[in-house]
This record gives sequence, structure tokens and C-alpha cells, in this order.
Amino acid sequence: MKIFLIAVLTTALFSCRKYVEDVPVQGQRVLVYTNDYRLLMNNINDSGIGCGLPAILGSDDVSFNDPAVQQDISFDPSRVAAYTWRKPFYTDKTDDFDWNTMYKALYTFNTVIAGVLDSKGGTPDERNAIYAEGLVQRAFTYFTLVNSYSKQYDQATADQDPGVPLLLEAKLFVNLKRATVAEVYTQILKDLEISIPLIPINQVNSVKPNRAAAYALLAKVYLNMRRYGSALDAAEKSTALFGELTDYNQFITVAFPNLLQNKEVLLRKVPRISYGALQLSTDLLTLLGTKDLRYTLFTRPGNATNFYPNFSGRGFFAGAGVDPASVGLTTSDTWLIRAECLARLGQTDPAVKILNDLRKFRFKPADFTSLTAANSQQALQLVIDERRREFFGTGLRWFDQKRLNKDALFAKPLIRTFAGETYTLLPNSNGYVFPFSSIIVNQNPEIIQNPE
Repeated sequence: MKIFLIAVLTTALFSCRKYVEDVPVQGQRVLVYTNDYRLLMNNINDSGIGCGLPAILGSDDVSFNDPAVQQDISFDPSRVAAYTWRKPFYTDKTDDFDWNTMYKALYTFNTVIAGVLDSKGGTPDERNAIYAEGLVQRAFTYFTLVNSYSKQYDQATADQDPGVPLLLEAKLFVNLKRATVAEVYTQILKDLEISIPLIPINQVNSVKPNRAAAYALLAKVYLNMRRYGSALDAAEKSTALFGELTDYNQFITVAFPNLLQNKEVLLRKVPRISYGALQLSTDLLTLLGTKDLRYTLFTRPGNATNFYPNFSGRGFFAGAGVDPASVGLTTSDTWLIRAECLARLGQTDPAVKILNDLRKFRFKPADFTSLTAANSQQALQLVIDERRREFFGTGLRWFDQKRLNKDALFAKPLIRTFAGETYTLLPNSNGYVFPFSSIIVNQNPEIIQNPE
């Protein structure tokens, strides 16, 4: 049985119209026991992937001004296109492996959701837990997909804006017509609503989502929808279950913990691939400052000892090399969602207090200075700045940039120069919507390509 499960996993489709010889005939039951479904959900190659390289390269965290870095990424046209916000990212012979990996994972999650409740050998609680994990993982994956390949959620246009194919069954041959952004968000909320009462409060590790993780994802979804009261409620429920922060002072002289050891990580997700010479932008480094422990722990001089190719300035350093960047769900994110929602709801002092309580864990005691804000707008600016300090180098900043374009206070054009040419990314432009690989569109013509 285990050998056969591996065969199913390795042949799960990249594109639903591709013919795959090794999978069983549709409808044939090959998964019987509850533990079979547990093994599927334990496959970290499916469940562990979050946002990918285009979000990292496109964000204003990085600025590849050094000629050595520009020359290095020039060997990969898709990386150059993502960095300069040009389309297409992919040539006719280049596939989008981020897309493929996430839809392969969705095939697994849909298999689990459809079958685990009728499986044998497990207790009702075990079956419900695996079922709920599948729902949370599916919700997280669709949240990542719709925010990568579609416009930012806007209540006025979400029911018309093209989203992504919404596949809710583990079938091989289906129509891949794009659902609307509103339909994708509705399904995400539905999955989370069903999962929360069923999912365990505690899990053995952060590969498996717990109830705090489900509420944390719900908070992120509502934040993107600009439903700030609902986002605040979900974030508070998450932190009430598990909201502990990591004191970075512990790791000045010892290695920072990997994601499974880091108590802030509620759901472990990593980029499928990153880039080894992420030269950080001057404005980010200025905002960060040299006394911030995030500067100490997560940046390094761009010399040959730390990066290839080497470059001037400083680069993003994910940690001790055990794990790449965290792009999943964390307690620090739920703290900052709480702070942002409070600021947007006019509660200045509570918002700033949350910021200061978090920042005490990001500075040496002698270097810590409390933030102050005279009004809610100032508090909101402080929150957004703190989010940038907290998540730089991971690609999460890209999604903040995208949603913040809806605020006049934060919407601004981005300009960068590459190989002597200047490129501009305008707020709310199509540059914030990733293109589909032409391979995927050619195989599935009902997937309408995103405009340039």
C-alpha cells in the first residue's frame, strides 16, 4: 500500500489535462485506512510550499544594483522578467513550477478531504483532524494562488475579476475555467469555517495546522478583504490559543532555530525556491537600522564569504542554512494583524502597545525605544513599517504592497534599473498579477491569460 501511495503522489497531475499513465482509473479506491490519509498529509513536498520566487524578486525588499548580481540573474530570463515586472515570465518552453507544485498539492488535499471521513482504522477524532487539516491546507494554497495570479480583492469588482481554477475534487480531466476572485475567497472562507471546530488545538509540529493556525489564516483572508473587524476577531482568537513570541536576544550568539523549532511558526511553509544573492534595498536597510536584531540575524555583508555572487551592501540571510525563509503562518503576523486592524478602527493606543510589546523581542534592552503615535494614521504607518521589518526577504512584502495599493497613504510607483533600462511598477497595475506559463495556457485554453 505504501509503495502504491508513493506512486500516486509522484504522478499527481501538473496540469489537469495531461495524461498520466500510472494513476488508477477514476473512481477506483486505493486508499482504505485512516493512516493512509495521514501519510498523504505528512508529505511535506505537498504541504510545505508557500509563495515562490517571483514574489521575492518583485518586492521592494531587494534592489539588484550590483553588476555581478545583474549578470548572474541574466542567465535566467524568467528571473529577470519577475525582477523587472515584465511579462511573460516564462518562455514557450519554460513551465511555472510554483503553479504546478501548488495544484499538485491541491490534488492531494482534495483526495484527503473526499475520502478520509469514510476511512477505516482511525477514531472519529483522528479522521476529523485529518479532514480539517486538508481543508486548512487547501484554503492556504488557494489564498496563495489567487493573490499571486489575480487582482487584489476588491469588493466592488471581485465577482467579475478572474481568479484561478477552483478544483474541489481529485479528478484528472476537468475544465480549468477560472473562477472569479469572489468565488475563490468564498471557498477559502467556507473551508476555514468547516475546519475550525474540527481541527486540534495542539499538533505535534507546525507541519500540521492547529486551530490557532486556522484562525491566523482566517485573519489574513479578512485583512485582504478589508473586513478589519472580522480580521481582528480572528487574530485575537488565534493569539488567545497560541500567541507566544520568540525573544531574538536568545540568538545573538547561538544559531536561530529552524522552522520546526521556532515557536512563532504556526504553519510551516517555505518558498519552493529562492535566490542565493538577495541584495537588499537601501530604503529597507535604512528602515531596519543597525540596532534591530533582525538586521543582526537576517542580513549579512554581501561578500564572498556569505553570498555567490558577492555584491556591495547587505543581503538577506534566512538563518543557519537549515531552512529557507518562512512564508507560512506565524504568531508575529497575527500580532501585527491585530495592530493594523486596531489602527484602522481608530484605536491608536492599543495598536501601538502591540507594536511595542513585539519590538521588545527584536532589540537588545539597551537599544529598545518605545514607539508613539499621535493618531490612528500615524499608528497605521508604524504598523506597516513594522511588517516590512518583520517579513523582509520572504516575498510576503510583495503581497502587502499589492493590498496596500488600495490605500492612498501607501500607494506609490516603484522604479528600478536593470542592464541600463528603467522599469516602473504602478500601483494597482497588471504588473501585480503574475502571468500564467504559456505551456499551461496552451494545454488548457480555457485559462485566459492575464493581461500585460
